[in-house]
Amino acid sequence: MKKIKPVMLALTCAAVLQFGCKKQTTIESADNQLENIEKPVKSASGGIQIMSVLFNGDASNGSANVWKDINIEGTGTVTTVNDETGTLTWKFLKPADSHRTEGHGAKNYEAQDGDEIYIGWTSKIYMPTTLKTDAIFQWKSYPTAGSLQNHPLMLRTKSGNLELQHFDDNHVATVPWSTPLSVNTWLKFVIRMKVSRDPAIGYIEFWYNGVKQTLSNGSQRLYCRTLDVDYCDPKWGVYGGDASQATHFVKKIRIANTYADAAQ
Repeated sequence: MKKIKPVMLALTCAAVLQFGCKKQTTIESADNQLENIEKPVKSASGGIQIMSVLFNGDASNGSANVWKDINIEGTGTVTTVNDETGTLTWKFLKPADSHRTEGHGAKNYEAQDGDEIYIGWTSKIYMPTTLKTDAIFQWKSYPTAGSLQNHPLMLRTKSGNLELQHFDDNHVATVPWSTPLSVNTWLKFVIRMKVSRDPAIGYIEFWYNGVKQTLSNGSQRLYCRTLDVDYCDPKWGVYGGDASQATHFVKKIRIANTYADAAQ
């Protein structure tokens, strides 16, 4: 029987061990990569979707990572406070005789023509129920100069109601949805939007407190122009309502590819 030299045996064993370690490392690396992939979930229609948040506007991310700009006309402030659950929340304070306190989002995100997106957030409003505001949310056109719609969508308060407005390319407003205004309580909103300059292609759908709403056209979908000039951005806060102080708390801001991700 041929003898195997100890040195040869040691080298062979080392090579086997090294190969085994590399193989194990490769397997573990692959497992880690699989863990980082967003897991598919079943949609309401039974299809498979990948959950995807396009923009997270939580106050815990910091103002510099959420807002492109802060727009204040008067002596208003944009700060953060903890709500009753300990969640850090945006606080938009517009004093009486001030005209605007808004956060212009969404930092590092811009919707493109043809996108289908969901915009979701949760609000609590402190103001007289009779106060008329221009907006507590805007889907705002940029640049303003040369815009046809200026703000394709606005959510405002008027005569004790909360109204969702759409503006066409002649800046004529319609009210696809309204409900009595509830103050001092949390309200949840989700807007589904097909982003388009073509009113035959663009559309909106709307959820209020988790319930999909029937709009003024008798349908749950309104076809309309949802993109103006170069691009549109979302804005939250208080615009108008100069006669009284208004405070708007906002949390759980999301822009997403799915309702589930937007409806936090």
